[in-house]
Amino acid sequence: MDPQTTGALLAGGFALVGSFGGVLISGSLARRADERRLAAEDERRWLTDRRASYSSFLGLAESMLKEIDSVAAFLSYDGEQPIADDNEELIVEGLADYLVKWDEALQPALGEVELLATPGVADLAGRVSGALLELTSYVETRRAFTEYYPSWFQAQDLVEVLKNAMRVELGVSATLKDATLGRRSTEWPWLPDRPPREAYFQGHSRHDSPRPSGSPGRPAAQ
Repeated sequence: MDPQTTGALLAGGFALVGSFGGVLISGSLARRADERRLAAEDERRWLTDRRASYSSFLGLAESMLKEIDSVAAFLSYDGEQPIADDNEELIVEGLADYLVKWDEALQPALGEVELLATPGVADLAGRVSGALLELTSYVETRRAFTEYYPSWFQAQDLVEVLKNAMRVELGVSATLKDATLGRRSTEWPWLPDRPPREAYFQGHSRHDSPRPSGSPGRPAAQ
């Protein structure tokens, strides 16, 4: 075979190999792109499911904290005074409704959280569920309100811990400051860098400065 023919065959072979290699590389890149796209879509769906599950559980937990507190309010404050008959009926009815909600609403919500959450968040959610049930023991045995309320604040604090853990898991790195009632500043809910209440007083006599234009208030007498 003459050199020219050999060279042509080699060139053709190299071109064929190059084309075949290009097809393989393009196919591999396309597959990787599809895999990344599918993984990103799965992650978004997973995040959406987690967010909905966490929001539902937290909403239930916070509403149940308020609910059990409204029932416990009818307990004897210090255990010395008997509970009035009318209040006893309200305790029985309120406690029964609360236990039904714990069993039929909170437990399914907890199960959903446990399916989606990391072990740490699932453990905290289970603890919140247990704390909300433990609060009923003070009401069931008609303990004094002064014995009940410290455990209520414990449960509230546990809900805040869970909320922060859920935020981190959802990708919100910054945690919320402790917002429990016992630790709020005297200025809460107002922001310290905004105008104070006194700045919004309006003139109500001829000796005061005129009311600023556009501010609320009754129209001037005609």
